[in-house]
Amino acid sequence: MKIKTYIADNVQEALYKVKSEMGRDAIILQTRQIKKGGIFGLFAKTKVEVIAACDIEPKKFAEPSLKLTFPKINLQPPENLNKKVEYNNKSLIDEQQIERIKSDLQEVKRLVKEIYENKESFLKASDIKTESMQIILDRLNSMEVKKEIIKKLIENIKQESTNSTHKNLMESAKNEIIKIIKEPEPIKIEKIPAKVAFIGPTGVGKTTTIAKLAAKYSLDEGKKVALITSDTYRVGAVSQLKTYGELLEIPVEVLYEPKEASNILKKLDGFDIIFLDTLGTSPKNKIFLKKIKNILEEIEPSELHLVISATTKTNEVDFILDNYKDLNYNKILFTKLDETNIYGLILNAVYYTNCRLSYITTGQNVPDDIELAYPFKIANLLLGESEDV
Repeated sequence: MKIKTYIADNVQEALYKVKSEMGRDAIILQTRQIKKGGIFGLFAKTKVEVIAACDIEPKKFAEPSLKLTFPKINLQPPENLNKKVEYNNKSLIDEQQIERIKSDLQEVKRLVKEIYENKESFLKASDIKTESMQIILDRLNSMEVKKEIIKKLIENIKQESTNSTHKNLMESAKNEIIKIIKEPEPIKIEKIPAKVAFIGPTGVGKTTTIAKLAAKYSLDEGKKVALITSDTYRVGAVSQLKTYGELLEIPVEVLYEPKEASNILKKLDGFDIIFLDTLGTSPKNKIFLKKIKNILEEIEPSELHLVISATTKTNEVDFILDNYKDLNYNKILFTKLDETNIYGLILNAVYYTNCRLSYITTGQNVPDDIELAYPFKIANLLLGESEDV
């Protein structure tokens, strides 16, 4: 008996390899998900491992043509399935695995029939849409997109798509995501000075993000930029922003109390844009949130960006959005996209707040690693299309 292990991106691909190399009489002994690649266990990709067996070495069969019809495959558990299979004097499966294998076989049978009872593309024309829909649904689930949003997306794709090829369905899914996210809204300088404030939890990268934007507007666009920080609680926060100010040759003012805001704004009269860095706090800390609100009422920013790290747990994003809503943020900015491979929280946040995205950051480099939050880029990340961050 020949026994071999196959590893692939999904069950369909693994089964295709099994049947191509071992023939139609191959027996699937075990299927399971495994993690492969990554660095020290991080960023590993989920793969499918299939262990298969056959009695003899089969010849590889030719690629099917439009006229080739495959016989139905019987994947009912063989009579001797309860016997242990020995290879190199080692037991590959034991009695405790049998029940799990039997249950897996039913799903495997369905998938194999879909692959081998089709023409040319291995999918019937009537089934392509269903199969592609499942791929899209699974992908969005893995991105932790909320169920309500997935349901809406799938329904819209079914209604609007007249061509059921996988490529066209993926394009329809991308367009539906783009409709939800909409075009990004960068900082606007409609009135001088434009006062732009940033709020958000501790550690999301507000100060570094402000430095990137300050560099962009002062160096690239030639605007007169000034910085104000009210983050006098975090150790090193003021000195960090002042360091950036010195490097960019722009002034940095420290706001200790809301009542000082008027004098500082007078001092900065004539600047094109003023960035306000607020203290980072837990969404649960109502006292600090109240202090931030008092400062914002004195500054009266023209834009208020809620900054969220893309590494935040999906269920915690809802809590952040809800607890910061009293501050009346009107734009959302996501940081640290380079530190995660889960992007559903971006789509969730836009959907439930109806706020526009402004920017995304993809690293720590100042003034680089910041860009507009273009919806097509986020849609590609969500659907697994090639899009570097």
